[in-house]
Amino acid sequence: MTNKLNNNKYNLVTFVPVVLFNQFKFFYNLFFLLISLSQFVPALKVGYMFTYIAPLAFVLIITLVKEAVDDIQRFRKDKTLNNKKYENIQLDGTWSMKESATLAVGDIIKVSQNERIPADCLLLYTTEKNGSVFIRTDQLDGETDWKLRKAVAVTQSAAGAAAELRRHGDWYLIANPPND
Repeated sequence: MTNKLNNNKYNLVTFVPVVLFNQFKFFYNLFFLLISLSQFVPALKVGYMFTYIAPLAFVLIITLVKEAVDDIQRFRKDKTLNNKKYENIQLDGTWSMKESATLAVGDIIKVSQNERIPADCLLLYTTEKNGSVFIRTDQLDGETDWKLRKAVAVTQSAAGAAAELRRHGDWYLIANPPND
């Protein structure tokens, strides 16, 4: 499982067919296409072919360009977000930088204030003593109000105690033996 974002609607093979399908599923566009195609039948020809095909071609070209620009913008935004680096703790306890796209389940990362959260995360610790933080979830659900989230009580208190021990220079860890 990867954390890589991919919001593109199309690829090089599917771009033209999918855009055309999406355009011709609307009744008026399909009707105008059928009227334009009917002008190739000599018995049904009413006027100049250009007067039927040019407006349809114009609308389709504008739509293709718009969809291409939108998809390129989505690709660029995804690339920027996938390449953003976050501090990740290693097994030896050191911090290193890791790209958002390479984050995996179980990674412990540090997210600072006003920084985007790169994945579904479990809040283990916050600098607030009560373990609470306010976050915005507008990227997920469109709601722009702030939501209160609390850190896991065990990790919040353990990390707070560890920080206090570090301040006094007494850095140690006590672990109970496994129970059967």
